[in-house]
Amino acid sequence: MYSKENTVTPVTSDEIFKQILGRIISLKLEPGQLISENQMSKEYGVSRSVIRTAFTRLRQLGFIEIYPQRGTYISLIDLRHISDLLVLRTAVEKEVLYEIFRFLGEEGRDILIKRLEENLREQEKCSDEQDYFGRFPSIDSEFHKIMIDSVERSAMMRMLDDIMLHMARWRNFDVAFDNRIPGLILEHRAIVDAIKSGDLHAAQERMGEHLETITDIAERAVAKYPMWFKADHLESIIMAESNRIGKYPTYFRNT
Repeated sequence: MYSKENTVTPVTSDEIFKQILGRIISLKLEPGQLISENQMSKEYGVSRSVIRTAFTRLRQLGFIEIYPQRGTYISLIDLRHISDLLVLRTAVEKEVLYEIFRFLGEEGRDILIKRLEENLREQEKCSDEQDYFGRFPSIDSEFHKIMIDSVERSAMMRMLDDIMLHMARWRNFDVAFDNRIPGLILEHRAIVDAIKSGDLHAAQERMGEHLETITDIAERAVAKYPMWFKADHLESIIMAESNRIGKYPTYFRNT
């Protein structure tokens, strides 16, 4: 359902770390799955010390949990943590929209819109993809990058790379779970239309709606994959996400 195998064999400890991380993010290694140094050392043909180093890095990122005398497990998906990351990502993207309206002149905004329209046409070619492992993810990322780069905020986004890896795992799950690519394209179109119409408030509202990905599927996702989630306080998480959509009077400039 979720991923395609990568048959490239890593040759360095850093490559092993990145490949295990990629398997976690792509759900090849499932949340809650038991793994071990012995298993991975045999799989990759390296010493346990190399795997131990990779595990240390994965633990620091919050992707594995190591329990003495019990074993090492892939971390569960924490919806509360995902909710926090979505708030942070939305804050950044809404600020980017503010700066687009505040600092890009008419010519600059026209160039931006043209690039976004070209990107949307490429997205539409991917509307039949069933998961987040085809061409669409790179085009999706480019859509947001076009806006971020237009106001020279790419360095700021790189500061968030590590913590946003958990959101990447969630995105891989939620897009496949509800076949969301056609809807994502429509949401992107709504953002571009708001920019074209010169309506900052609408653009920020559409961005908030686009990035809020928990409310609609959380209960169904936990019901279908209960062993994959830290499901504590699920109701309060869903309510908080529902209440916050498009409502950032304190944190976001929209005038």
